Amino acid sequence: MKHIHSFSFPLFFKATCLGLFFVAYSQSVLANNKVDDFIQSIQVSTYDCPDDQFMPQVDEYLKRVSVLPEQLIKIKVHKAHWLICVGKNDQAEIILENLLSDPVMDKNSQSYASVHYQLGFIFDVQGKPEKCEYYRQSEQLSKGKYDDIYLSSQLGLITVCDEDKQEIGVKLGRLFALLKAYSSSNDLKSIAHIHNNIGLLYSSIGQMALAAEQYEKTYELGLNVYEEKNQLAPLISVITAHTGSGDYESAKLVIEELGRRNLKVNTPLTNSWYHFALSRQAYRTNDYESLRKSLRSWKVFLDQISNHTMQRLHEWYTTALCLHEEDRECVQRFLQRQNDTSSAMPARLSKHMHYNAFLVKAHLFLGDVEAANISFDNYSAITSDKIKNQQTSARVLGVANLHNEILGLETSLAEAQEQRLQVILLVLMTILGLTGLVYLTFGRRYLHKLATDPLTGLSNEHSVIAKIRKVKAPLDEKINALALFELNNFTEINDKYGYKAGELGLKKVSECLKHATREKDIVGRVGTHQFIVCLVNIEDVVAQDLFSRIQKALADVSFKVDDGDKISVLSNMHVYSSVNSLSDAEDVLSEIRSVLPKA
Repeated sequence: MKHIHSFSFPLFFKATCLGLFFVAYSQSVLANNKVDDFIQSIQVSTYDCPDDQFMPQVDEYLKRVSVLPEQLIKIKVHKAHWLICVGKNDQAEIILENLLSDPVMDKNSQSYASVHYQLGFIFDVQGKPEKCEYYRQSEQLSKGKYDDIYLSSQLGLITVCDEDKQEIGVKLGRLFALLKAYSSSNDLKSIAHIHNNIGLLYSSIGQMALAAEQYEKTYELGLNVYEEKNQLAPLISVITAHTGSGDYESAKLVIEELGRRNLKVNTPLTNSWYHFALSRQAYRTNDYESLRKSLRSWKVFLDQISNHTMQRLHEWYTTALCLHEEDRECVQRFLQRQNDTSSAMPARLSKHMHYNAFLVKAHLFLGDVEAANISFDNYSAITSDKIKNQQTSARVLGVANLHNEILGLETSLAEAQEQRLQVILLVLMTILGLTGLVYLTFGRRYLHKLATDPLTGLSNEHSVIAKIRKVKAPLDEKINALALFELNNFTEINDKYGYKAGELGLKKVSECLKHATREKDIVGRVGTHQFIVCLVNIEDVVAQDLFSRIQKALADVSFKVDDGDKISVLSNMHVYSSVNSLSDAEDVLSEIRSVLPKA
């Protein structure tokens, strides 16, 4: 028996080890398949943006040692794409440069082509000449294999490269041919992308009204197919086109649309876009009070992204405000920085007509007549070239005729879409009942989320104003009263301790307001650092007492930051009362805001 046992134990041990190996191998295969499925599910085209909700899982996979090298490359490419979409180009560039030198990278893979395109896009935004070489490489790498990368590369090359080799008419004709080719496929993402590039070319020849139309079409198509962040990008282009043509009223309306849409998106990048648009509008219309407010808010979000062009624009508009306020030191500092290539205005912006007009005023303000004359000569040359280019483009390119052809194509596309909609309508009728059930279950919860400020949990500005507008006239000699509370030291807290400290302060204030008000009172956040409280159908004396208690409670709000410093929140209050309804709540809020800085 002992002899038999001595042979059977090793066999049993080997069988057990082999079984464990197969179990471990099977689990490894399943895990890798799960990663592959995840990578497949999060893929988006180059001209759209990755969904924010998947990024925590992306970051988790990037930390796992069990993820295969090929899978890790795909996840890193996706992360870089997302970073570009949220305005963190510097971080994306580091990832992409490292990927190019990764020995595991397959030179024939989609990832390799995508890395080249994304680097081309980043250099395009930065105004670097290397962009064209990367666009050419990504075009060659993706041809016949990866359609979205190929189209994006083509559009980049047509729009911003080969200026010395192809006339603008040839470029516009190539875009027209692409639009014709894609119009029969109902590929709305690609069609929207092409419209956007047609708008860019129209802008380059000074045809701003035509450019605005193309950007608006990009926006309308994008609403149906693009991820939310990417839906807002065309609106900035529409605003730029209207501003460039001097149509500030139209620009104002689109800025308001951008503000409404951004309530839902609310990222540092889209907030930077919004406040940039407000600042430029205020600067062009000489509204320096609005410029001061928008610059302050813009700076908060600009510090959270990496966009050197927008940084330079913020410095320009800030100095324009200094010039208005006759701050010599501020203006001198800005002009001195223009001698340093690392802080100077980018080449394409330095040739801007309005920038050179500003330089003329700045040099004259400092008494430097010689420098003012040089800037004036530059301004005159730019203005003359602009007029000449506009006349040439209208005559040589036949822009109007080409535009009509594009409209004809869009009509054909609309007819094809109408037929498609008829089929979709039949499907929608079938699922209408289920949709109603889903709405009753989840719709109210979703609508509540849209109406809530994500940071504080209070009603957001759009929601709280809508509630206040519904307040009816008070009864029995009572009043309706509302107060706007503004945090005076919010900007100081952000500048000294960082935006997280500012957010903590806002949360503490919102908690204070929740405890200090009654359930029936209307409370909300109406600005970056402003809150509103509305008391309905209340005695005047009671309203005054309640507002005083709220202000006293806010005076006691304090919190500690990471380094142990204790910060107190400073605020002021402005009260408005009425014996009428509050249907004009927006006007009332605007009036209070105009008075509040003086209080």
